[in-house]
Amino acid sequence: MINSKSVHVTNLEKIYEGQNNKQIVAVNKVSLAILPGEFVTLLGPSGCGKTTILRMIAGFEKPTGGDIYIGKEKVTSLTPDKRDTSMVFQSYALFPHLSVFENIAYGLKIKKLPAAVINEKVMAILDLVGLAGMEGRNPNQLSGGQQQRVALARSLVMEPGVLLFDEPLSNLDAKLRIHMRSEIRKIQQKVGITSIYVTHDQAEAMSMSDRVIVMNKGNIEQIGTPSEIYNKPSSQFVADFIGLANILDAEVVAVSPGTATVKCLDALFSVSTDLVLEPGKRVKAVFRPESVSLSDTGKIPAKVESSVFMGAYQDYKIAIGTQHCIILEYNPMHKKIFSPGDNVFLNLNEHSLHLVDA
Repeated sequence: MINSKSVHVTNLEKIYEGQNNKQIVAVNKVSLAILPGEFVTLLGPSGCGKTTILRMIAGFEKPTGGDIYIGKEKVTSLTPDKRDTSMVFQSYALFPHLSVFENIAYGLKIKKLPAAVINEKVMAILDLVGLAGMEGRNPNQLSGGQQQRVALARSLVMEPGVLLFDEPLSNLDAKLRIHMRSEIRKIQQKVGITSIYVTHDQAEAMSMSDRVIVMNKGNIEQIGTPSEIYNKPSSQFVADFIGLANILDAEVVAVSPGTATVKCLDALFSVSTDLVLEPGKRVKAVFRPESVSLSDTGKIPAKVESSVFMGAYQDYKIAIGTQHCIILEYNPMHKKIFSPGDNVFLNLNEHSLHLVDA
């Protein structure tokens, strides 16, 4: 039975020596807390430090500073085999000359468990990951998705307190990735194991996670649920990195507790905000392309620059003065389709707007 554990990281730092003795800060004094049974994703562009954090938690990289706790145990200086973790790798790392059963049983045999116990555990985990009946096959007789399930089963059968995923789906085709992210999440929830997942794929992070940690240049930009990250980004970077966003210039006209009136696109909007603002301050107003619509009447005049039918939605590019926006009109079948050059109006209300610092 898996005994899921919490993970606490305090002031974790990793500095590499670059050329000419120049220091490269890969992870900059990061602190985070992950609850037992939680699925948390480290998300960000290449080089942001997400994989380095995962490898430090696993014990494959030694921190320059800071501490790592798994459960109540401080593991900062422990080797990987002394930590209650298991890693699912991007490359699967299966033994090609061993059967599926032998690959999954490998770690249990090293622990010198009785053969009957090993057989019981392996068969149970095969059933859990949907590979029952395939125990006799070799890895080269399996599809990419099946090999990924074997790698997952091999980690789960060790009953670790924390399961670590290093971009495990990046070698699969797009359709299989969507299927496997659903399968991994379903298995994780069934087992209840604490999971830390690394990816640069926003769709993976949003669809699988209890919480997402967005990283940029070695720092944490924001921690929140997928909904919080998407609807209330804490910075321009998060707004721009997660999904599609229109980020517009705006100026604060008036403030009251929890609300700011801003001038944006030559119109005034009263927007709920947690920012500390004052009249005259420049900010950025963010809205998602699917949260607005175009029509023949309204307050904000615009010109259609491009109009592309994408099946589920109509993809518009519009110009409003010197600013340009992306608009996605979903279910366009029964809506008026505007053409390039058309004069239209943008229907935008304060509930669609979110403010971040300029």
